[in-house]
Amino acid sequence: MKRLLLLAAVLLAFGTTMTAGGKKKPQVPRQAGVACKFQKGVRYSELVINSRINDFYANTKQAGFGVFDDRGRQTEQARNTKKVLDYVPGLVAKAILEAVDYYKDSKEVDVKPWFYAMQDYGCRFDIAEAGKLGKSFDDLNAVKLYFKLRQLAASGHFADSETYSNATTLLTADERMAAALQGIRTANSTYAIKNTTLSTAAGGWWHKANYVNQMWCDGQYMGPALLAQMINEYQDYKPVSNNDWDLIAHQFNIAWKFLWNEDTQLLYHAFTAEPGGQAAKDWAGISAVKGAEVYHSAEYWGRAIGWYFLALVDILEQMQQKGDTHSIAYQILFSQLQPLAQGLAARQDAKTGCWYQLVAHDGSFKATTYNASYRYTDQPVSNYLESSCTAIFTAAYLKAVRLGLLDKKYACIAKKAYKGIIEQFMVSDGKGGVHLIGCSKSAGLGGKDYRDGSAAYYLLGKDTEPTVSNPSSPSFYTEGKVFGAFILAATEYERGEM
Repeated sequence: MKRLLLLAAVLLAFGTTMTAGGKKKPQVPRQAGVACKFQKGVRYSELVINSRINDFYANTKQAGFGVFDDRGRQTEQARNTKKVLDYVPGLVAKAILEAVDYYKDSKEVDVKPWFYAMQDYGCRFDIAEAGKLGKSFDDLNAVKLYFKLRQLAASGHFADSETYSNATTLLTADERMAAALQGIRTANSTYAIKNTTLSTAAGGWWHKANYVNQMWCDGQYMGPALLAQMINEYQDYKPVSNNDWDLIAHQFNIAWKFLWNEDTQLLYHAFTAEPGGQAAKDWAGISAVKGAEVYHSAEYWGRAIGWYFLALVDILEQMQQKGDTHSIAYQILFSQLQPLAQGLAARQDAKTGCWYQLVAHDGSFKATTYNASYRYTDQPVSNYLESSCTAIFTAAYLKAVRLGLLDKKYACIAKKAYKGIIEQFMVSDGKGGVHLIGCSKSAGLGGKDYRDGSAAYYLLGKDTEPTVSNPSSPSFYTEGKVFGAFILAATEYERGEM
């Protein structure tokens, strides 16, 4: 008895208890906003999904999914404010379905409620019209959730819910994939850089129809990575071009040419094929001086680089599955992965394992002023450790190592980052669950708002405000981009550690 009491005391001292199956159950601080401590052996994917599945945001809009029991009966209503598929909840849904797939045969995790929640989201909402018309890859990215949703619905693991049968789910998934493929086809023919605009960027897909002749780092995750999965996993797939793997590699070839800086070993956020155009006039650092043109934006934004990094890994995975690892397209993509992984590793914060909002700067960098009509604070803001980019980098490193795309040394970098996410960004929600904070809500270039891509913009710009740990702040919430990215990272981590 004394030995049992001693063991219990030790466990409590380290902030954990044991479940009936011998696994650690996390002890979350009672007070809202208090930081968590990393506990080895804790399944953080489960903790975060159960904490936030019904309560997260997409930028500043509610995006929570409905809550279901393990028989498919809804117990809480969804909190979605958008009535079409959206990239942020779509990312979260994709990530949760990855966890469902990994744990579906586990006796320790009940993933049925998660599946039914994602089924409900996928069956209720359709692609936004801009996505169907090829005008926005952001509006198509959520379609990635249907690949795993379809596979799981067909697997026999899950009974029909009260609302949606598995047969209906399969039909819905096929409809969404067909519409997405048509959107990509339209984008490829209509919203791409022309040879007459810039021959060395010809064929590059615009980020959106209203971002004329611009390619963004983030766009590589939204468009080409979706097409790669479509090639392998959409049963009625019909090619967009003569060789769609070459088409995908071509997008990365162009982006790399204009965004990669060999000196910093980092990628700029975006480039324009028209440095003298109206849109580019809103960007810091652009120059149309003949013979000294500057096509790229001015800074290295963490989350954008993260999407590019993860897109490379996801596409290379699809090409491995296709058995297409000796092609020129594969070699082009693979040749970018190693230098990008090295460049990001060199920028990891040594103390915390995390990365900064502005990857090329550390915490000593401070922005003191920005456009008066488009900033969220009048106070100076120092560069800060940012949760979403840290989570995306972690997921990409761990997945790349698992697939044999990167050396195992990068697993150490990723595991340090994973611990850092939990200790720097995971805080109590005051209700027995957790929030993930420290996430830049958004960022972009030009458009209807004053977004110049300067260092000051990424720290002070109105849309870039980070989520915080202060429970009394309106920014005390979990933003979906870090939610989804963390679940991807946690599932990868748990594959190797649990």
